[in-house]
Amino acid sequence: MTVADRTVSIDASSSANGRGRQPLRSLAAPAVTLLCVLLAGLCLAAAVPGQAGQAAAPAREEGLLAAGPISAQQPVSPTAFLPLIVGPVSEPEPINVWQAAYYAGEDLSGDPVHTAEETRIDYDWGEDGHPPGVSADHFSARWEGNWEMEEGIYTFFIYADDGVRFWFDESLVVDYWSPGMGSHVATVEIKTAGPHHLRLEYFEVTGSAAIRLHWRRTDLYPRWEGDYYRLPWVEDGHVYERLDDAIQFDWDIGAPEGLPDDGFSVSWSARRVFEPGTHRLYVYADEGYRLYVDGNLLGQGGWEDGEAGGAVDTVFTFEAPKLAYHDVKYDFHDRGTLAEARLWLEYAERPPWTAQYYPNRTLTGEPTVVREEDAVFYDWGLERARPKLPSADNFSVRWSGERYFHSGCYRFGLFVDDGARLWIDGELLLDEWHDGRGEYHTPVKYLTGGLHEVVIEYYEATGEAEMRFWWE
Repeated sequence: MTVADRTVSIDASSSANGRGRQPLRSLAAPAVTLLCVLLAGLCLAAAVPGQAGQAAAPAREEGLLAAGPISAQQPVSPTAFLPLIVGPVSEPEPINVWQAAYYAGEDLSGDPVHTAEETRIDYDWGEDGHPPGVSADHFSARWEGNWEMEEGIYTFFIYADDGVRFWFDESLVVDYWSPGMGSHVATVEIKTAGPHHLRLEYFEVTGSAAIRLHWRRTDLYPRWEGDYYRLPWVEDGHVYERLDDAIQFDWDIGAPEGLPDDGFSVSWSARRVFEPGTHRLYVYADEGYRLYVDGNLLGQGGWEDGEAGGAVDTVFTFEAPKLAYHDVKYDFHDRGTLAEARLWLEYAERPPWTAQYYPNRTLTGEPTVVREEDAVFYDWGLERARPKLPSADNFSVRWSGERYFHSGCYRFGLFVDDGARLWIDGELLLDEWHDGRGEYHTPVKYLTGGLHEVVIEYYEATGEAEMRFWWE
C-alpha cells in the first residue's frame, strides 16, 4: 500500500485551453467550405453602356442629379472579388466531462480500443466488467477534461491499482507509474476560478483493477484529524491517529479497529472556513461528547458519570460574523454496549428542506404534515416522527429542495432504518427501497457551484426509525 501526499500552489488563470491535451472527437468541415473553394478566383466586372437591349437611364428625380452617360472609351476600374475561405469550425470544448481513451497494453500507445465521454472516474473492475474491447489485464487509460473550480484550496484523492499519473493545469502533481495498489493525495491552492484542465493516466498489470478520483474544497470541507484512545477520556492510552472524511460512525457493539469494544474514546479536530451567518452543528453520541469551537466549549452531554445528554440528538448554533477560519473539536467516548458517534454541520443561510410526512409506506395520498426543516438528521427510535402521524410505524417522508454546493465531487451517505432513495438533479444515485437497517453511499458525483435539486424518500416499516443524510 502506497500513500502519497503533495501540496502545490497554482497561480494561473483558468486554463480551458491547456496545452498537451488530446480531445477525442472528430471535426467535419461544413458543406460551405467546398462551395467557397469552388467559387475561389478573381472576378472582374465592367459596365459598358450603349449596347443593344440596355435599359434606359433612369429619369431625373427632383432634387437629385442624374448620372451622366458613360463613354465606351471611358476607362473602367476592375472590381476584384476575393474568395472567402472558411475552414473547419470546431465545437466549443466541453467542460465538466471526461474524454476517456482505453488502450491495449500498459503504455498508452497506439490507437485506443475504446473511447467514451464519462462523468466520473470511480471504477473497481476487479477482474471483469471492463469497457468493451478492453482486456482484464495489461491495459491503460487516459482521462482528460476541463472542470470548473472555485478560488480556494482543493484536495484530489486518488486510489489506483496499479500505476497512476495526474496533472493539474499541465503540472504533474501525482506520479506513481509503478505496479501496486495505493492511495495518493495532492492539495492545490487555486487562485483563479473557472475551468481548469485535468489529466489522469492509469495502467493495469494483472489481477484486480481499480481507479478512483475525486476532489473537494478542503478549506470548506476538511478531513477530520482523529486521535483514537483505548481509554474513555481522550487523555491516556493513545493508540493511533488517522484522517476521517466524515464523523458518521455506528460501531454497534463493536469499536474502531484496534480498540477495545467498550471504554474507548476519540478526539476529532478540523480547521475549516465558516461563511458569515448562522451555522448549526448536529451531534449524536452514545455515550458522551464534548463540542468546542475555537477552544470554547459549545456543549457536552453524557461525558461525566451520571450526566444527561448522551445518546440523544442535540443541535448547537454558531454565529460566524465574517468569512474566516474556525477550529472545531469533537470529543467522544464509549462506556459500554452500543457505540455511535455523529457530527454534521449545516449552513443555515441556505434554503430549507420541504418535508412531507405520509401515514403510509408508499408516499401516496395527502401528506399528514408539511413543514420546513434545516437538516435530514433524525433518530426517532420508537417514537412517532411527528405528533400528528397516527403511528410510529408504517410512515414515509419525502424531503425536497434546492441545496447549495460548492464546486467539487461529492459522495452522499445515508444511514436508514428502513428504506431510502436519493436523487440529485434528477439522477437516481441511491435506491435501497427495502426493509432493514444499514449505511449506504452513492457513487461520486461532480457538482458545479450553486443550487442543485435534491430529493430524498424514506419509509419506516416497524420497530426503530432513523434517517440521516450527509455528504463527504
